[in-house]
Amino acid sequence: MTTTTIFADGIIDVHIANGVARVTLGASTGQQEQRPAPSGMLIVPVMQLPVLARVFSEVTRQVEQRAKEALAQAQAMAQGGPAPEANGAAPPAEAPVTGAFRFNG
Repeated sequence: MTTTTIFADGIIDVHIANGVARVTLGASTGQQEQRPAPSGMLIVPVMQLPVLARVFSEVTRQVEQRAKEALAQAQAMAQGGPAPEANGAAPPAEAPVTGAFRFNG
């Protein structure tokens, strides 16, 4: 089985028919006035949409949490204090997303 990589920074259209959601993905070309160009289509059974939405929601939550931690650490270092984790506090426990999600920074 071959895997195709598709870059998308937006969704152009979602069409649902016969129990299948067809999500047309789009990528901006850099020109502000133009609509994103279609870059691919994600086809998902409607019954799996809640699972997909839950995974994306959890990934978004984790990205936001890491951004807040990085900001707090940068602010602490700018003020000359220790990093939040250096003062003996344990890093917050995360509920991992089930499936194939990996966070590499």
